Amino acid sequence: AFISEDPTISRLQDDVAAQLSPIGLNPKEEVLMSSGYRIDAIVEVNGKTIGIEVDGPSHFIGKSRSPLGSTILKRRQVPAIDGIELVSVPYWEWDKLGKSRTKKQEYLRKLLGLAEGS
Repeated sequence: AFISEDPTISRLQDDVAAQLSPIGLNPKEEVLMSSGYRIDAIVEVNGKTIGIEVDGPSHFIGKSRSPLGSTILKRRQVPAIDGIELVSVPYWEWDKLGKSRTKKQEYLRKLLGLAEGS
């Protein structure tokens, strides 16, 4: 998450990012913020910058749905320091959508506050 770490992009993150263009967004991936955090994807929605964090199993405690301290800290610090909204795509919610591109795109539209078909 910090400058010294090289970004690694998971298959999950790739899949989420691939569904952003079809809904009319132009994501920038692995963006290094002034806070030192790296954001999985950044999009512009209605003039507002939104960071998208794709949270795989390594962002949570064991097999629980409780985020790690470092994940909680990032969710607090990025909006406070970088001044952008941050949304999370937890792996279990994404996995539930199966292979359906339509369901995935609908999920992202809702998450990002986009009206249907925009």
